[in-house]
Amino acid sequence: MVNQSRYDEADLLRWDALDQVSVGDTRSPFEIDRARIIHSSAFRRLQGKTQIFGVGEGDFYRTRLTHSMEVAQIGKGLALALNAQALLIEAPVNVELIEAACLAHDLGHPPFGHNGEVALQQCMRHAGGFEANAQNLRIVSRLEAKRPGFGLNLTRRTIDSLLKYLQSYSECKARRAGAGAAEAAHVEKCHYDDDAALVAWVREGYGRTHRLLESEVMEWADDIAYSVHDLEDGLHGGLITPEHLKQEHLLERIAAYAEKKGAPGCTVTEVFEHLSRIFAHLRGGSVRRLKEQRKALTSHLIHACVVGTRVVTRDAPAPYHLALAIAPELRRQVAILMGTEYVLMIRHPRVTTLEYKGKRVVTRLFEAHAQPDSGDLLPADIRESWETCRHNEAQRLRVICDYIAGMTDAYALKLYTRMFEPGAGGFLHPN
Repeated sequence: MVNQSRYDEADLLRWDALDQVSVGDTRSPFEIDRARIIHSSAFRRLQGKTQIFGVGEGDFYRTRLTHSMEVAQIGKGLALALNAQALLIEAPVNVELIEAACLAHDLGHPPFGHNGEVALQQCMRHAGGFEANAQNLRIVSRLEAKRPGFGLNLTRRTIDSLLKYLQSYSECKARRAGAGAAEAAHVEKCHYDDDAALVAWVREGYGRTHRLLESEVMEWADDIAYSVHDLEDGLHGGLITPEHLKQEHLLERIAAYAEKKGAPGCTVTEVFEHLSRIFAHLRGGSVRRLKEQRKALTSHLIHACVVGTRVVTRDAPAPYHLALAIAPELRRQVAILMGTEYVLMIRHPRVTTLEYKGKRVVTRLFEAHAQPDSGDLLPADIRESWETCRHNEAQRLRVICDYIAGMTDAYALKLYTRMFEPGAGGFLHPN
């Protein structure tokens, strides 16, 4: 059951108030939200979207789907640990709500990882922008086929837990006005202008001042999963090795990236010492023994992050008066791991070459479908949406953006091959 001392009736409302629970359904509203997310097509498609290594590179590496499941598990662990602390004992956070937010946090990610996001941002920079977290809201509130016009029609509190960025696209662009051409490829951290009414409904009576504690838990769980589990992928793939400790220029790049991710003043010495502690857990032996050591390492790192997280109060109205307080040394350690993965994995030619191809695929598909007479290229369901706004360029481009953002890596590659490579595809090979 939902703890009513923390969640009131307004938290459980859905934007489509006519959405009634089936007779005999004993699940809580947040359990229903979690189920709707898991059963959505956007969630299933995460199995075919890149985390870091391309989908199909091996059966060990994470995809967006397995990453989201791990974020949800870490989020659940954080919720259970936080609920034992004094500020939450009487009014605990709802575990199903945390799980729902974590499972949905990456629904809006396009194919081919970060470069796919950058490609769509560039394509949409004059038509309302693109941002993966903003796309999350659009999916759960509009695009998923559950409640006509309302998407999954999640509860107000679940949508608020997904609100990672409180500024609109226009507000972000206004703040960057006059920044120059160097900012053209910048991915705005925002929600779409078209979702202003939804955000206003979610935040009715509170304004846009602070994020929910549940939203902060979701983001911290994401950071933990990204830094720790992607580290395991990098170790397994041989992209992160003790030999890198001898290369000071790499350590300098890691320190510089860690500074941007939450470790101000990070030094080469700090990076060296933290990574040395990481490698100390990997003592070698048989192949199976090394696998066990890597798994023990990830468990150790996640446990440290969970027990080092607290809840504190801040000067804000309920329900935004509680916030996460993460031990500074943990923030720095996670930032160093993020820097390590960025420098040694994401910028590795084995990854960057695939990302380059992915960016080109996304861009060319968008450009072809963005033409005013491109409706015949679209699947029937997308064509229906396209027809309703074919004379409004911004709305038409948004439909195309939604279509491409929802593609898996494999679907995008097959469609690209069919459209642009001579001799590929055929009448009996539907898109």
